[in-house]
Amino acid sequence: MKSSPHRPSIELLFKRGLGSAEIARRLQISSSTVRNVVAAIKKRGDASEKRIIRNDGLSLNRMASQLGIARSTVQSIVKNDLKLKSYKLRRGQYLSDKSKAMRLEKCRKLLQHFQVRRVSDVIWTDEKIFTIEPLPNRQNQRQLLSKDDSMSPKRRLAHNRLFPKSVMVWAGITATGKTPLVFIERNVKINSEVYQRLC
Repeated sequence: MKSSPHRPSIELLFKRGLGSAEIARRLQISSSTVRNVVAAIKKRGDASEKRIIRNDGLSLNRMASQLGIARSTVQSIVKNDLKLKSYKLRRGQYLSDKSKAMRLEKCRKLLQHFQVRRVSDVIWTDEKIFTIEPLPNRQNQRQLLSKDDSMSPKRRLAHNRLFPKSVMVWAGITATGKTPLVFIERNVKINSEVYQRLC
């Protein structure tokens, strides 16, 4: 079936909310032509929406490439038709079923503990490793060179160390105050004995 030369105009007016009869009147073409084009647009849109939802893990560029349509069309379908927005994946810690069970058990014990003791009697502690030597950002850190020097020794290198310099810091808080910051020596494993010394 040959595509109608009026298809772009019909699609534009249809997306503006005009009915088939009004589109036919404005473009001075038959109503059957408008209805056929509108039906094809709806069919294509429904198929594209289903494929977009099914492949929502892909980027919009990849979706457009696989569907054989423009990226702007994919954006329009996602935003206007599906009422969705593309988000980056959030970072989070992976928890296995065993880890989840252990955390649940610890939470239950904590709740039982608070039935006989006050929260104000508890010291809440945590430790964190801070990287002293920041990793280079090759995307944002640049160097201005002439084209001839782009491959010369003048071009700086972004070195990544296997074990960058870092320091572990421990701290605790209570209902009424906080502990001073404690810097943990290198290669010291935090266990119950170390915690008791720190507290």
